Amino acid sequence: MAPLILRPTAPAHGGAAVARDDGKVWLVNYALPGEVVEAEPRGRQGGVAVAAATRVIEASPHRVPAPCPYFGECGGCQLQHADYSHQLALKRQVVEEAWSRAGLRLPPDSPVLGMDDPWRYRIRGEFEAISGSGGWRFGFHRLRSHSVLPIDTCAIHDLRIEQALPAFAQAANEMELKDLQNLLLTIEPTGRGLLWRVRHRGREPQWPRDEFARRVAELLPEQVLLDDAMSLDFWEMTFRARSDTFVQTNYRQMLVLYRTALDMLGAGAADRVLDLYAGIGTLSAAVARGAAGVTAIEENPHAVQLGRLNARINSARVEYLPGKVETVMRKLRLGQYQAAILDPPRAGCEPAAIGELIRLGLDRLVYVSCEPSTHARDLIALVRGGYRIRRAAIVDMFPQTYHIESVALLERGAAA
Repeated sequence: MAPLILRPTAPAHGGAAVARDDGKVWLVNYALPGEVVEAEPRGRQGGVAVAAATRVIEASPHRVPAPCPYFGECGGCQLQHADYSHQLALKRQVVEEAWSRAGLRLPPDSPVLGMDDPWRYRIRGEFEAISGSGGWRFGFHRLRSHSVLPIDTCAIHDLRIEQALPAFAQAANEMELKDLQNLLLTIEPTGRGLLWRVRHRGREPQWPRDEFARRVAELLPEQVLLDDAMSLDFWEMTFRARSDTFVQTNYRQMLVLYRTALDMLGAGAADRVLDLYAGIGTLSAAVARGAAGVTAIEENPHAVQLGRLNARINSARVEYLPGKVETVMRKLRLGQYQAAILDPPRAGCEPAAIGELIRLGLDRLVYVSCEPSTHARDLIALVRGGYRIRRAAIVDMFPQTYHIESVALLERGAAA
């Protein structure tokens, strides 16, 4: 098929721009709204035709050179070709559109909280292993592909993670390791620890793990290699985190997100608060400092174990109830709690969990989400159940990518 001349007019969630040509809708990667580009068709995505811009004919004033040499091949970043202020504007438009489709209106005074320096922010990275003529290397999947692009640099990861990659590759090559699948690295943002985990294809074989770790440690003398857990410190609190438990990958913006959520929640000394999808309890402990107590609900048993430990470490009034949120909430009595904070996975809440929130009739809910469409879907269900959206904010946790974090405060009242 011959290259197309397309004129994108609006952003789409996913980092592409929407263009129409003879009545056909295209999602155009690496193009910005208002540009004219030559684009190459790249199949379909969700039933919509996809193309990639190969030449810019009329550039947007917001277009900038992408600093990463892999941009355009690597699937990790989608927006490096847009100046940062425009990235924030595009993300606001995406959230507004998602809310509008659900029948909601994003409050006009909702801030978009970006970063002063939108680079080197990731403290956790998962890198695919690839073996070639030069031995093992690590990288990322190419855009919309299962093939792996080996990389030597990644400007959105903490520099210490980037510097660790060749050490792990060298140790794997020296020891002639086989069947590597990926490498998960998490760096302590305020310490020297580097938490690592190697996965193998298929069942994990018997392999010289301790010898491998010793060799990597020799190659990274400025870092402390950690096998089991690391420390995460903020606001004079300390937490233990593991590779198999969730942590916010952007430590600097995590503090912005948490402050925004806590300010909305406004928990007082008489409030008992639910923390749903609580993870290792970072938000639980932060909320507990100003509340009568927090009940944390979490399904992952490793996160529950660490959450209980973290509550003891920080002398936080946090009780853990393990299990699925919707199942555990059925056992809660009316009047036990005054507020809830929830930060579910990308898929959002199960309908049963929304139903339990409506049944409990809490005064205030603060809903944190990393997916605009499921956020809007759940918010309209809560509005129909008797809540009103009072405030909202967008926090840019993932600069240079399409991912968006948004927060909403709902209060019990007449349905909007």
